[in-house]
Amino acid sequence: MSAPDYRTMCTGRLRAAVDSLAPHVEWSPAGLLVSLLCAFSAMLPETRVQRGSGTMPLVLHVLLCGDTGEGKGQSWGVAATVAKDANDTFMSGHIINGVVGGAGLIQAIANRGGHALIVDTEYARVLRAGRRQANLSQTLRDLWDGATVATSRAKEPVEVDEPRVSIMGHITPAEFRACMSTTDRDGGSYNRLIIVPVEQIRWLSERHVMPAHIIPDIGEAMARAIRHGQRAKLVTLTDDAYDAADIIRKDLLTMARESQGLKAFAARCNEQVRRIAALFALFDLRTKITVDDLKAAAALVRYTMESVEMFIGENDAPKAKREPRSLMEKVRDRIEMYGGKATSSELLPFVGASAAEVRALPGIVVGPEPQGNGGRPAIVYRLADAQPAPAPAAETSPAPETAAPKEEIPVPRPHRRPVTPAPEKPAAQPAVPAPAREENPFRAAL
Repeated sequence: MSAPDYRTMCTGRLRAAVDSLAPHVEWSPAGLLVSLLCAFSAMLPETRVQRGSGTMPLVLHVLLCGDTGEGKGQSWGVAATVAKDANDTFMSGHIINGVVGGAGLIQAIANRGGHALIVDTEYARVLRAGRRQANLSQTLRDLWDGATVATSRAKEPVEVDEPRVSIMGHITPAEFRACMSTTDRDGGSYNRLIIVPVEQIRWLSERHVMPAHIIPDIGEAMARAIRHGQRAKLVTLTDDAYDAADIIRKDLLTMARESQGLKAFAARCNEQVRRIAALFALFDLRTKITVDDLKAAAALVRYTMESVEMFIGENDAPKAKREPRSLMEKVRDRIEMYGGKATSSELLPFVGASAAEVRALPGIVVGPEPQGNGGRPAIVYRLADAQPAPAPAAETSPAPETAAPKEEIPVPRPHRRPVTPAPEKPAAQPAVPAPAREENPFRAAL
């Protein structure tokens, strides 16, 4: 599956960071992006984001999925170098390399004050162990939720309240398909993971060296964002972002419900969008999530959902079976979602059709709409107003001969005031022509 433009899946300074790094690596920029997000989320232990009437932590659990030698380790290696430059204390003392079981993991988290980043380059082992150890799968789910985790040992039990733990895992597509079980899918072990494919997209010469200033520059930007995020404590939405959040929520859940295989993976897609959008805002030194933050986060989550669908589509497990909808249904739903009109960027990428195909649909009106900033008019798609059908003319049939004539009831007419006619003007008399002068018969003789 070809990845969409990563620049649509991030905003602001984080996009600039990936722009700087991408030309110097051979692997998918999306892997770099989510690796940076994962490291950044792990360094904000006390910061939360608004979700409905409550809040939730910002931790991310990321799974890079690619074949051996396809850049999983290299993508994380670049991000880890940036993170170490930004916060060497955390990267030196709060990394847990590998998961050794539920009780051992809780003990390792407790040893780091409840604040850690798990890095496991063999995450298939974790998923397989979760089948045998029910407490391990539950512990991983609780860590994403930020819920209390505890061991069940009678002697010296260990408990961690409000843990803040992000996860960076690596897995191959074959391992991912082999590890999926119905119990884990339905239990929520997978819908807390952001699963991103990684593959080689270019070849670089061995002589190619990344400029020395790039890592320190991005590290300094991340360090400023970490300090800002730790002071912020809570990230909320701008006023106009609430409407965008409602639209995105409906859009993603509709996408998930169309595929039987995606339902279990997409149950928490909107929580993932909110966390990622908050990280975009904090990296830009803001505490308010904008519409652009939400759209970029939704594009990233949508990409992960499509990736999962691709992976499970090749498995012997229940395949993703779509209930196909017509193009007209998709277009109508999308336009109604935006209140009766939608721009090209709000409509076309989400219905999988070109502008010409949508224009050809019956009942769709397309035209320019001036922009308030005086810029180029936007092309807007609307639903044509339904015109009421004219009522059919009633057919008159001759009255039967036996029908009795109806008695006519006189209708009283309103009394009218008599109007006095205006006096007529005398008709103009035609002008009488003057008598013609008689011609002198002697004039010629004279």
